[in-house]
Amino acid sequence: MRAVIRRAATVALPALTTAALLAAPAQAQESYLRITTYHGGDTAQWFLTCRPDGGINPDPVAACDRLDEIGGDLDQIRFRPDVPCPRIFDPVHVEISGDYQGEPKDFAEDYPNPCFVAQLAAPIVP
Repeated sequence: MRAVIRRAATVALPALTTAALLAAPAQAQESYLRITTYHGGDTAQWFLTCRPDGGINPDPVAACDRLDEIGGDLDQIRFRPDVPCPRIFDPVHVEISGDYQGEPKDFAEDYPNPCFVAQLAAPIVP
């Protein structure tokens, strides 16, 4: 009788382990973005990594949290005229490329001035 119980446990344990692995949420993949701004003849560039959070960015934790909040959908940081910023023309061009959790990203947007960048794209774009 003991042999039957051991065999049942030997068969059941791998099945339970497999089921637990399949039910476990997938871990988020590492993300890597290159962020470039062009403003008044100056070019600035930052690198952001998430999982682990780091790179050359003033606040990588906040930037990665914001990316997670928007699900990596960079269209959510595009220019919108309803943002309360001065209507001064001092254009900033932003480019972001790389990947977010294995999904390629290629983003470009023109903002009327740095206020719009700060209101819409920060902290992803420093």
